[in-house]
Amino acid sequence: MGNVRFADGPEPVTLRRRLQQKPAMNPIARFAATIIFVLVSGVDAIGDESGSPVQLREVNPIKGAPESRVIAITGARLIDGHGGSPVENACVIVKGDQIIFAGAQAEAQIPTGAIRFDAGGKSLLPGLFDSHFHSQDTAKRPIEYELDNGITSFRDPGHPFKFYRWLNGNELTVPRIFLCGGHLDAAPPAWPDQAAVIGTAKQATEAVDAHVARGASGIKIYMRLPAEHIAAACAAADRHGVPVTAHLELVRADAAIEAGVDGIEHITSFGTALADPKQAEVFEQVVGSDSNARREWRPRLWSGIELENNPRLRPLLDQIVKQGTFVSPTLAIFEARVGEKEATPVTASAFANMLDFVGHCHRHGAKIVVGSHTSAPFADRGKAYLREVELMVEAGMTPLEVITAATKVNSEFFGAQDRLGTVAAGKTADLILIDGFPDKNIKDLDKVTHVMLGGNWVKGQEN
Repeated sequence: MGNVRFADGPEPVTLRRRLQQKPAMNPIARFAATIIFVLVSGVDAIGDESGSPVQLREVNPIKGAPESRVIAITGARLIDGHGGSPVENACVIVKGDQIIFAGAQAEAQIPTGAIRFDAGGKSLLPGLFDSHFHSQDTAKRPIEYELDNGITSFRDPGHPFKFYRWLNGNELTVPRIFLCGGHLDAAPPAWPDQAAVIGTAKQATEAVDAHVARGASGIKIYMRLPAEHIAAACAAADRHGVPVTAHLELVRADAAIEAGVDGIEHITSFGTALADPKQAEVFEQVVGSDSNARREWRPRLWSGIELENNPRLRPLLDQIVKQGTFVSPTLAIFEARVGEKEATPVTASAFANMLDFVGHCHRHGAKIVVGSHTSAPFADRGKAYLREVELMVEAGMTPLEVITAATKVNSEFFGAQDRLGTVAAGKTADLILIDGFPDKNIKDLDKVTHVMLGGNWVKGQEN
């Protein structure tokens, strides 16, 4: 893979609220922004200093298959990510790293000399996206499970760039990695070694500029950043065409959405916007004085939320849908069932309300995406993503809707839908084959037999 550099590529797809991309920073401004970032978060730069326009791309450009190689995958059930019914007995033709045909095999014109791969009995899907994955800077990284599970792209929302220095010069085959850089938080930060600590709107703007200059394709807001500084960060991100996503505790979700965030991480982030205002105020006071108290007080808050006849529910849902806010629930990390894994009536009741709220979001038309948060209490090591999709079905989504959330909708959240997320001519060949029918039984997503990344087989087949 070689040294990690920011990839050149096509102009980024315009996102909701996005302004015309401003010109690239001149070298002096870019240098100043990088110095500010290093002072704020104390990490080494890995981004491109060439001055080329920022693109919403992974930090580890994937070496695609040679253009001379043509592979025809035949006989599979094609679930293309658009949400429609599967195409039976389909054919997908890949030339180099690009899909040149996807559809019924009867309509395919397979080029002479193409390598034919019989996928009869399998389902063919776009590579999955994980919208919320945290790698650890250790020798045994959970990242190594991602490709094996069919996840070809992931975003780490909020870990600093230093956590990914191991990518430099590393030939390990890994998914496309989209980074946000260190999350933006206010003092005292919940995670001092991971945060860019912000005290003014100007610092929020400078931190965003520096993150983007180094390769960030998203910006992560954390729990203490006040709404006015969130707004400044969003305005700066707008100028770069980069989405902003937020983990909230002290700022209400409706206020953060009003400030301009594109996504909300964790279903718990909606708690103070849904709870009785007096209960929300107590939560904010306790957690505001002790960040660690959030782990005890989130279930307390959520166990007391009544969604039926809640006057705050409909306005919040309307706002989420109107603004096109992406919702990344990460349900699996909050799962609690009475009598299992030390759950209490409070934590179990809280989780039931979280599931219910995800169902409300879905029925109302919110853009829900899939994120694993790496590990979960009811999932084996490396299987948090599978547990997350199972819980989304439990919340009321159909398996096919969950697949669409995991592929097409997630690619939109990443700003990468111009080349990834669906199986169609002109898209990059990130594909998976499954020995089952995941559109009927979501558990079949755990039966990935083959993975293709950029036109190269990386699981199940020699190139």
